[in-house]
Amino acid sequence: MLPKAILFDYGMTLCTEPDADYEKGAAVLLSHAAANPQHITPPALQKAIWDVLADFGFAGVELDRSADAIWAQKLEVHFLGVLRWVLERLGLVLDVDLWHAEMLYWDACSPGSPAPGAAEMLEYLDALSIPYGVVSNMWFTGATLERRIVSCLPHANFRFILASHDYAYRKPDRHFFEIALHKLGLSGGDVWFCGDNPVCDVEGAAGVGMRPFWLRLSDDFDRLTPPRVPYTRLTNWADFCRLLEKAAQESR
Repeated sequence: MLPKAILFDYGMTLCTEPDADYEKGAAVLLSHAAANPQHITPPALQKAIWDVLADFGFAGVELDRSADAIWAQKLEVHFLGVLRWVLERLGLVLDVDLWHAEMLYWDACSPGSPAPGAAEMLEYLDALSIPYGVVSNMWFTGATLERRIVSCLPHANFRFILASHDYAYRKPDRHFFEIALHKLGLSGGDVWFCGDNPVCDVEGAAGVGMRPFWLRLSDDFDRLTPPRVPYTRLTNWADFCRLLEKAAQESR
């Protein structure tokens, strides 16, 4: 049976990014420094940002952490707040506002591209009249996330694009998924969820009754600990469209 709606993660799902070069992002910020009395360098600025994140328990790569540790981290940290604290602590003054600084930083350290087949898959959802949206863990604002996604997928008709920055809770906590379901006016059993993270996306979506799809565009399932819930594997969007086509035929 076709779902009544489909929700997606952002990173390595609808869009891809190269390995982040965070010092490049710090360098772009410093290129907009109207005042830098301590002569802060890009490595020093980025280290100050990392130090704040470590205080919040966000040190390290999320996929390297245990599932229990990820489930325990219910709340999102905000880049704008971190950046404001770091800039003021170091005496830095920028010639752009914080929102533009956020966009400049992300674009420099990790530019986005549409995932292969994502645009065609979303076009197919439009043809099937299936609404869709984005639910993403993101320490950047929802406005910045929306700008990124729209630049990658300009013809997509998203019902909404939600960033955890704007909602306090982060995946896999059920509260973040539930606000998306509330916006759709649906229950979890009516919705499919697709994402690359086995805990945040797959276990989290299953926790509110959604059917989860674990997407790994690089087909590297074997290097990761699998989700502790039933799920469907995906390595490309063409296969997902074929699943939808089969479900559509069965629904006739």
